Formats: sequence, structure tokens, C-alpha cells
Amino acid sequence: MSRLGSVLVAAVALAACGGAPMHVAALDDMERVRGSVDAQEGARLAPDVHALAEHERRIALDEHAAGDDVGASLHAQRSIAVYAHALIVGRLARATTELADAQKALDDTSAELQGIEASRAQLDQEATGLEDRVRIARDRLLPAQSASATAEREEARLIAAGALALEARLLCHAARLVAPGVAPAADEDAELSKLDERIARRSRPAPIDDATRWRARCLDSLTHARRDVGDDASAADTLLSELSAAGGWDPARDERGVIVTLRSAFRGPALTAAAAARLADLGRVAAAHKGFALQVVLHDSQPTKPHDDTDTRRAEAVTSALLASGASAVHPEQAGERAPLVDPRDAHERTRNERLDVVFVSTSAH
Repeated sequence: MSRLGSVLVAAVALAACGGAPMHVAALDDMERVRGSVDAQEGARLAPDVHALAEHERRIALDEHAAGDDVGASLHAQRSIAVYAHALIVGRLARATTELADAQKALDDTSAELQGIEASRAQLDQEATGLEDRVRIARDRLLPAQSASATAEREEARLIAAGALALEARLLCHAARLVAPGVAPAADEDAELSKLDERIARRSRPAPIDDATRWRARCLDSLTHARRDVGDDASAADTLLSELSAAGGWDPARDERGVIVTLRSAFRGPALTAAAAARLADLGRVAAAHKGFALQVVLHDSQPTKPHDDTDTRRAEAVTSALLASGASAVHPEQAGERAPLVDPRDAHERTRNERLDVVFVSTSAH
């Protein structure tokens, strides 16, 4: 109950209990109410209603001066009631104004949000257009058709084409690891297989131009896959730093992510004890970095003989070792001898081409 209401109740109770004369109590209460903070607030918020209360007060004082104490008491009580009513009307008016202001602020914010959404849609459309222009520009930057060359140079081109075709396949497969729900282009694997067949047949001229274009196309697929899932540029940097600080790993980076290379990892189709221990460590690293998929790539030093399943059994051994140590997703790839580090014709050095790459496929571009 407000103080005005309390004063009114007290005035009635005082008269009923035989205290001071009712007209005296009513006039005193009227003056106390008029001087209260609530009455002053009512005068500020609802001046018209407050003026009615002042009018009743003047009548009460006039009636008292004329000797009509009953009339004076009644008008005094009416004045008290109107003072209270002025406060209520004023607060209601203020609440109505505040509600209107709040609604206007909400409407302004909604309009601003719609403008932002419209701007975002326009920016998305412009970004799509820019991506198309970049793709066209990238295609234009690809090397021009290779001119004819000597037999020795064609042989070098054939080796390079094999390495580029392998890189294309690994990049396309990495894109699928980054965004598993995105279906590959219908002709992707089929066209890459045709390219591999041409290289295996030692086609002339060497298909180095097609291999270069396919590598660019698969790199573009990987870039888009990363954009679709959201980049996390710091994750690969953190992993690379951790492996470097641990010592003994010599990690590297390429477009796919962070690479750890193991050598002398096999004795026949089986893992050596040292390689098994290192793969167990890498499996635990993968378990601690859930944002990476593992791409395992087996490289040979020379062509595999027909019906030789050694690489298949090696891939199974590596996959099992990594999964047993905590890795959640391992995808083996058999590279054969298509990505040599040294001249495969050098019988003394070509054993260096045999290696095992464990690639932590990153979901961020760098």
C-alpha cells in the first residue's frame, strides 16, 4: 500500500476511535499528504489530476473557514484520494511511455538486424563470385602446354608426372577426410586412374600437363573442404610445435597438414619393434588431437612385382598399430615408387625412397 493510502486509512481509523475531531484530522492528513514525496511525484507526472486535488483542498479549507466542518472533512478526504490518483495516473503514463520507447528500440534493432542479414547475403554472393573468378584465374596460371623434348627429358617428365598424379590423389583424398559428408566429383577417381594408367604405360608425350592440372584441381577441392568445415589455423601449428619440441620426429608441413616420416619401418610385411613403438606414440598423439584424420602413405624404392601383397599387409599392420594406440581414423594409401626422393635408377641410393609417411590431415589452410 502507498503512503497516500496508508494516510487515508489512518485518518478514517482515527475518527472511528474517537481521537481528534474528524475534520481536524482530515485537514491535517490532507496537508501531510500534499507535502509528501509521492504527492510531489504525482504533481510532476500528472499535473492535471494533481490540480483537481489542489481544487478539492481549497474547497476543504474554505468550508472549514466558513464553519462547515463536515463538508471540509469530506473535501479533505477527496483531496487525499485525488493526490493518490494523480500518482497512479502519472506512473501509468510513465510506464506507457517507457513501453513505447522499448517497442521503438526493438523495432529499430529488428530493422538493423534485417539490414545486416541483407548485407551478409550480398557479401556471400560477392564472395561466391570472387571464388569463381579466382578459380578461372588459377586455371589461366597453369603452365602452358609443354613443348616436345628429348627422350631423356621426356623420361624426367614422366617421373615428375607420376609424382604430381600421386600428389593429386592424396590431396583429393585428404579433402574427403576433412569433409567426409561431401561427395567427390563423379569423374575424380576414374580420371585419376586413367592418368595413372597412362603413366604406367609410359605414354609419350609424358602427361605432365594433365598431372599438373589435376594437382591444382585437387588442391582446390581441399581448400573448399576446409572452408566448409571452418578453419582452425592454430591447430596444425600447435601440433607441429609439440612434435618438434618432443624431439626425434622431424615433422614437416605440406598442403595436407603435418607429416612424420618413418624409415626402416618394416621387415618384410611386418613392422619392426622400433617402428611399432613409434607408431604407438603417434597413435596416442592422434588420440590427443581429435581434430585430425590420419593419412598413412607407403612409399617403395622400386616397382612392386605382380601379385605381391606386401604393401597391402604393411598398410594393415600400420593401421592396426595406430588404431590400437588411440587413433580414431586411419586411411592408408599405397604410393608405390611414384614419389622418389632420389633418382630411382641409382641402385645405391634408391633405398632412401622407401619410407612411411603418417600425415595428420589438418582442417585449416596455411
